[in-house]
Amino acid sequence: MKRILFLFAILCGLSLGSKAQVFRFDFADPFTQQRQQQPEEKVTRPKYKHGAQGVNDFIKKEFHPVQGKASLSGRIVVACLINEKGKVVQTEVLQGIDRELNDEAVRVCGKLKFKPAKRGKKKVKSRYDVVFPIRHGKVSFVTAPTIEI
Repeated sequence: MKRILFLFAILCGLSLGSKAQVFRFDFADPFTQQRQQQPEEKVTRPKYKHGAQGVNDFIKKEFHPVQGKASLSGRIVVACLINEKGKVVQTEVLQGIDRELNDEAVRVCGKLKFKPAKRGKKKVKSRYDVVFPIRHGKVSFVTAPTIEI
């Protein structure tokens, strides 16, 4: 019985005089500990030259509606991989509406040019998501709901 109480006291971290030892285990991930020891570098996201509004203006100007798709509405989300020079090198449609509208969104994203992301002072590859809100087959950044009469 004394052995059971002694083992229970050790497991619970209780001390029973000078003979008991308390074991503390660190269950943290060793990779997390290494990351915490490194000094944090300043990370900046890729930026379009005129900001988010500039991306929207570029999309309005470059996106051409596809014939016969006037009944479609929704949003297209395209993930763009931006290289160290600020060019879009790879795209992937994360959320789409129609194949032809998705292809048009990818074409427009391929024309975008960014200031590249930086980690510290070094330019790095990064991802930027571009959203195309589509109403009645056309790009529309109006947030007010439309009512058909």
